[in-house]
Amino acid sequence: MSTYAVGDIHGCFDGLRLVLERIAQHSGGKAARVVLLGDYVNIGPDSRKVLDCLIDTPSITALRGHHDMMLLAAARGDTRSVWNFDYHGGGQTLRSFGVAKASEIPDRYTDFLRRKLVPYVEDAHRVFVHASIDPAIGEMDLQDETLLLCARAPLAPTAGLFPRFLVHGHFPQADGLPEILPHRCNLDTAGCQTGVFTCGIFDDSQPDPIDIIQVR
Repeated sequence: MSTYAVGDIHGCFDGLRLVLERIAQHSGGKAARVVLLGDYVNIGPDSRKVLDCLIDTPSITALRGHHDMMLLAAARGDTRSVWNFDYHGGGQTLRSFGVAKASEIPDRYTDFLRRKLVPYVEDAHRVFVHASIDPAIGEMDLQDETLLLCARAPLAPTAGLFPRFLVHGHFPQADGLPEILPHRCNLDTAGCQTGVFTCGIFDDSQPDPIDIIQVR
């Protein structure tokens, strides 16, 4: 079964819609797994529509991103968390909901972000996360979630220390091209800025992508 991994969306519903349409065309009705790599809200204009799509499409596996956790923290009302959310594009998210504060976002959305997002997905060849991992920790359930969501630098080559291929987003590529290396690939092509949204296609024939879908 193929896996389609989609980079950061950041409130850009039209980009998400186009990517999902292309995935449906490419899969041709065959069973496939769709994994979104996190950061569904902030910056772009349609965070509410993006979350509605995810909530209404339970077949999609949605990973946690740090912007999604920012929203939850701001919804709890902590002053520093509210400032952090606003600084990182939260105003666009609030406008998409027609509210003045994150605490006013309906429970349907905050419950989804709290309960349905997962920190990682793994298979025999790959690990899918939002940002990065600690390569010295082989068991994914022992990884530090702060690193999974908020790593400050992409995973460096590990000389076999971590044997699986890493698929991630989080680090926006200003040229609109995915970054594909022997040990990892970065599918965050900064769609809100470049207009390019990216999906990597994976199967059991090789760890790295067998193909790339990009939409504008």
